[in-house]
Amino acid sequence: MKFQYKIEAEDFLEFQLYTASKDPIVQKRKLRSWILLPIAFSIMAVFSYMSETYYLAVYFAILAIVIVLFYPKYFSWRYKKHYASFIGRNYAKRFGQPAELEITKDFILSKDKVAEGKVKLSEIEYVSETLNHFYIKISSGMSFIIPKKEVDASIDLKAEFARIGLVVKDELNWKW
Repeated sequence: MKFQYKIEAEDFLEFQLYTASKDPIVQKRKLRSWILLPIAFSIMAVFSYMSETYYLAVYFAILAIVIVLFYPKYFSWRYKKHYASFIGRNYAKRFGQPAELEITKDFILSKDKVAEGKVKLSEIEYVSETLNHFYIKISSGMSFIIPKKEVDASIDLKAEFARIGLVVKDELNWKW
């Protein structure tokens, strides 16, 4: 099976966010900050209260509560902004460029404006399906991003993966 597609900035961004959401280091960083910041501000509130600077104690207590409530949204926004900037700087020349993928019984062949590649099926770690994309993760750390909107029928692609023995991880409910 051979098909062509184009990758846009949104596709790169969603892939980066998907990868970050699955990275245990990023998750630990988010959890650590979400716990340590309110603790630090709570300690400052207690010391301020003990030194009878009540307005400062209230300020730090409110700050701790705000962080507990809104830090996950802030963290998501900050990472999304960071990745969007990174993608704009590093991948801008690839936006909208045609790419071709061919799936055979032994290999996945890829071809774009600057390179051609041949990946053994045995080197594919997994295939994930999100609402908008298929991600093919290769053992070397590289991945193929396949936007569903660019493929004629994503059902056929999923069936093709099954035909060659690749299990597709269902991540249709994934959200950043």
